[in-house]
Amino acid sequence: MCQRPRIQEPEKVTLPVVPTVDKKAVAPTHSRERNTDYDLLFFLAPALMWWATPVFPIFATGIARVICTHLVLSLHYIFVDKDNYFNKISQKQLKREKDDYLVGTILHMWAQVGLQIVFPSMFFCEQSHIKTAAFHAFICHVLIVEPLYYTVHRWLHLIPQMKKMHGFHHLSINTLPSTSLVQNFHEHFVYIATFGPAFFVPWLFTFKMHWTIVGGYLVLFDAVNAWGHTNVRLRHPIWNHKYSPMRYLFYTPEFHLGHHAYFSANYGLFMPLWDHLLGTYRPYLKPDVKLAPPNKQDFVFIGHNGGLGHLLTCPEFSVYNVYEKYRRSFLPLEAEFLLMHILCLFAKLFIKSYRCSRFLVNNEKVARIICTVRSPWDFASPKSYAAMNREIVELIKDQYKSCGTQNFGLGNLNKMKQLNDGGAVIAEMVANDAYLKDKNIKVWTGDTMTSASVYNQILDIPDLTEFFYIGANGKIGTAVITKLLKSKPDLKIKIFSRYHGFQHPNVSYTDDLSEIKKYKVAVLGKILSPRYYDKAFAGSEPCETRFLLDYTVPFIPITAAKRRSENIQHIQIAVLQTHANNNFLRGSFDVCMAHDQNCIYPCHFGCIMNMVEGRQTNETGEVDPNDMDRLWNKAISYGFHNKIIGYSTPSC
Repeated sequence: MCQRPRIQEPEKVTLPVVPTVDKKAVAPTHSRERNTDYDLLFFLAPALMWWATPVFPIFATGIARVICTHLVLSLHYIFVDKDNYFNKISQKQLKREKDDYLVGTILHMWAQVGLQIVFPSMFFCEQSHIKTAAFHAFICHVLIVEPLYYTVHRWLHLIPQMKKMHGFHHLSINTLPSTSLVQNFHEHFVYIATFGPAFFVPWLFTFKMHWTIVGGYLVLFDAVNAWGHTNVRLRHPIWNHKYSPMRYLFYTPEFHLGHHAYFSANYGLFMPLWDHLLGTYRPYLKPDVKLAPPNKQDFVFIGHNGGLGHLLTCPEFSVYNVYEKYRRSFLPLEAEFLLMHILCLFAKLFIKSYRCSRFLVNNEKVARIICTVRSPWDFASPKSYAAMNREIVELIKDQYKSCGTQNFGLGNLNKMKQLNDGGAVIAEMVANDAYLKDKNIKVWTGDTMTSASVYNQILDIPDLTEFFYIGANGKIGTAVITKLLKSKPDLKIKIFSRYHGFQHPNVSYTDDLSEIKKYKVAVLGKILSPRYYDKAFAGSEPCETRFLLDYTVPFIPITAAKRRSENIQHIQIAVLQTHANNNFLRGSFDVCMAHDQNCIYPCHFGCIMNMVEGRQTNETGEVDPNDMDRLWNKAISYGFHNKIIGYSTPSC
């Protein structure tokens, strides 16, 4: 009997570009994951105190800080990090920071609740005093908060405090703007006491302070603090010359990044003055990297939107979501697709395509994913197909004109048989285009590599004698079954389809999806509406199904299987993975795909291999089963293989 499979992944190792934190100075508790299920409730909970104090100032400040943080993150990604394929943050760091970067904001909201109740005049002075209060807050920041922070920061670097608190922040070697907000829980209270004098002291002496000053100070503080954790390089003498006042009065990102690099220098907040006066200043220049010219683009993989859940993984929305799984809302899948369709129609008023981060291939070629502004709703509407194919060809033309790109791959839905016969129509349109026909444009689907990946994934199931197949009549399914029937002549396959494409004694067909429950293993190669699975897995009769091996893109959870008591495992297959130190691909080749870091879909990788191998012909239409082994061996030689599924029982 089959047991629950265990996904085994190679240990991820991230090589820092600067000295690491002393392990003795970091408590083991810093690596524990925090339960974030109730964060939204904690954020909203101050509203319960509406009867004791006005809550509008509290939420205005909190929401403004969240918006500011996300705005800085998005702008930094777009203008600084997007095309820097040498600056990649590990999935582990992104997960840790995502869990904690808003904790301080929520704690400050609760602190403001208490202070408003105890000291209401500190937040609600006459509006005529706001300008004066703002000036006083600025003076107190410069004269009190800056030297106080320097002192507290040095105290936090003593080994006991480093183990208890501050070591958590220094786990982030390569920083994001919002790394500035990632602190140990107890350390947030230290900072409340450290930064509070900026508005507490003026109020104590004048009894004039307003919540807009407090809120504005915190928002501005977050923005300036985030600035110190960016990858911006300021090398002009106005910032660095020893006789320039700015060298001492306002810091550059490299000043604070030097603190993260050296660990025992550059303790100051926003003013390096105190480090210069007290001998802890140490110059630091972030290593310059030589990137390929902006217009170098050897390969473009033409992707597409996979729905609302896919949109949420875009780094412009949140860098922390780029490795998140496909998220479902409470809406039906069709409603999500319709909403995404409306958003795409609006987006098309401003953009023709969406450009993802570029990445480096084999240390010489530059590749990028560019998505058409189309939703899954369009791919289900045959009336849109002609226009969609024209848009793909126009994208190819635009990229050739701007970057000289000649190699193009087609993402999953962009090569549907119904849309363009597996890319064959696109290749024909390119060949007949007056401008493109003599430009040596190659169009690839990567389906041979996907077929090889699926085939080897099924082949690795121990003692497999039969399985259920959805989507077997597609070009990938056809190639996989053709090869399986040769290599495993006793294997029996039940195909869910009304069309009988295979005439083989070991292949049978059904149009009743509920028969899936008779098979322990089912392979899914086609996206079906959730209502089909709801009906198939309904009822109380026994279900033999244990594994749903799914290679559809996007990988959408099947909730009907989760509701069964038999512990059915829905597992994504046909995902290639490599180790973190494999430099064949460098940069963000793996984001926005709903899979883990250092993984890639085989169709994408197959197109990349075509470029590296110098393929001069198109790869469209049907898959050649005889070429699958050759490509698979090539992938292995480059250090890529299927994600391993550990089956713990002797037979399936």
